[in-house]
Amino acid sequence: MKATLYVIEDSVLLQNGIFFNESFYGMKNNAFMFSELRKQLAQHNIDLATQDINLPENSELIISLDNSIPFQNSDWHKDRKTYLVLSEPATYYPYNWSPANHKVFDKIFTYDYSIVDNERYFHYYFAIDLEENKLYRPVTKDEFEKRKLCVLMAGSFGVVKPPHNSSSLLHERYLTLKWLAKNHPDEFDLYSRIIHPKTYESFRGLGILQKLAPSSITAQLTRLAAARRKAVFDIVNRGPIPPDQKIPVLRQYRFNIAYENTGGLPGYLTEKIFDSFAACCVPVYWGDPDVEKSIPKACFIDRRDFKSNQELYLFLKQMQYPEYKQYADAITDFVEGVEQEKFGSEANARRISDVILRDLSL
Repeated sequence: MKATLYVIEDSVLLQNGIFFNESFYGMKNNAFMFSELRKQLAQHNIDLATQDINLPENSELIISLDNSIPFQNSDWHKDRKTYLVLSEPATYYPYNWSPANHKVFDKIFTYDYSIVDNERYFHYYFAIDLEENKLYRPVTKDEFEKRKLCVLMAGSFGVVKPPHNSSSLLHERYLTLKWLAKNHPDEFDLYSRIIHPKTYESFRGLGILQKLAPSSITAQLTRLAAARRKAVFDIVNRGPIPPDQKIPVLRQYRFNIAYENTGGLPGYLTEKIFDSFAACCVPVYWGDPDVEKSIPKACFIDRRDFKSNQELYLFLKQMQYPEYKQYADAITDFVEGVEQEKFGSEANARRISDVILRDLSL
């Protein structure tokens, strides 16, 4: 049986790239769960391939990954089993989360357990590559003393405060970076791939200024704002690191600023906190509002518990090894416990394949 994995039209994903690429644009491939899903379906003689290889109109089964729009007004998906996997948050792809756009699908898979009914909406955890847990080892007192205080690994930042109803945490990530870079640059490092120049250019009132002022003045003010902001980043930015070096680099620090790009989404728990665990680097986490339903509170520091970045810094700076070891011990218990069954690629691919195979009476 032919089956289509309908992905976003991106060259790194097409031609079955989603199953085989080790990294995308210098970033770790977080779509590896679909390689496992492909293996599980192949055991039942289902050949899953991207839409440029297995054309949707020639397939009996179609699984769409974060791509609902092409299905709304087309005929090729009718009389076929069609499924939608929601992976990217509504902050960036709101149309994929609209219930109106779900009507054309037989079933929907989501990490947001608040909408799961086990009839049309089924739960899976945001799958994490846990292979790097093989590198895991506890932190000794000697290593703790040698580690630098804090690190942040990210490529996306919001220099301007988002709209009131936005759930983006990119601005909060920027504010933390800015405070640490200005106040304690010797204790903090940023690792980031090339940051888009437009990241530095925005400032409050720019839209109005562009309408009222000559373009030459707007351009000059934009350049000044960009230069000032870039200077802050340059103080602490150590540049990009290869995906396979992320864990060894994290092991050089006591704490990792692990903010999700988006907050307020139940179940949206990505690799950021798990990479910290693999390095036994205590994460300062902000994202999933119900994170404690998935991860014990003893394993991480909740950024929401602090009123300011200064208060957070003082807490991190004053922590001695005995208290740090309590976090490390909790991380050890978690990594060696239920993590694979909950968050591993095989377990979560199985959560999806079981539903599909049951529908196909296989």
